[in-house]
Amino acid sequence: MKTMKRRSSFLLGLLWVLIADVATAGSYTLVVGKGIEVCEAYFKNLNSFPKHPPMVCDRPLNPKLTDFSKPKWQPLEFWPNRHLLRQALRQHPSNLRYSDEEFERRDPYDKWEANLQARMAERVMTFWSADLDVDRDGAKETVLRFDTGVPCDPANEYMFAHSGGTELFVLTPGDHNLDAEKSGNFNVLGGRHEIVLYKGRVFITGWVGNPGFQGGELSITSPAHIAGMDKQGCKFIYQQAAQRRH
Repeated sequence: MKTMKRRSSFLLGLLWVLIADVATAGSYTLVVGKGIEVCEAYFKNLNSFPKHPPMVCDRPLNPKLTDFSKPKWQPLEFWPNRHLLRQALRQHPSNLRYSDEEFERRDPYDKWEANLQARMAERVMTFWSADLDVDRDGAKETVLRFDTGVPCDPANEYMFAHSGGTELFVLTPGDHNLDAEKSGNFNVLGGRHEIVLYKGRVFITGWVGNPGFQGGELSITSPAHIAGMDKQGCKFIYQQAAQRRH
């Protein structure tokens, strides 16, 4: 038993060495958003974690920077609310050119539902919700977070150079269907989308990267699709602190 424990500890240590070798910690440079309060504040937050891997997956907040916080997500049953994914699929830009009848012929509901069940057998997909004032009108909307169940590996920057992992939607009040207008730009940054609050205001973060973390970008934006809202965008370029070993 002791031999097995030592072997497990060795393998775990080796795994972390390999991850550290591939995903070497580094620093960020603010390239878009200089002088914008939220950008400057998040820039300070990013560089307060000099030993953290590239923030492909996990984007921690420094507890000393108390203007930042994260939503208090509550679990929501997945299967009884699967219609929300169907609505999101219907609102995808590639499907908006079709009528409802054409869309159903292209992707029949029963076939889609069977495929969803098959994916559920392969991985755990979850819904989470939080009440947030998305459009800053003083009233809170219900925001839905869909976790696809695809595991996130901080050393695999190429896998998350495109959208995947999490998706965010705004729901209509009362019946809690998908609000297509307010959900419009929630999933455009790439990477695993995450909501961060700055002084209570909603911002969305996302990572876009290339192999070797070359040109890796972390971006922040406000939901600028909402009419009359100020658009605030930030972009940070990631720079490795050391080269990979070969």
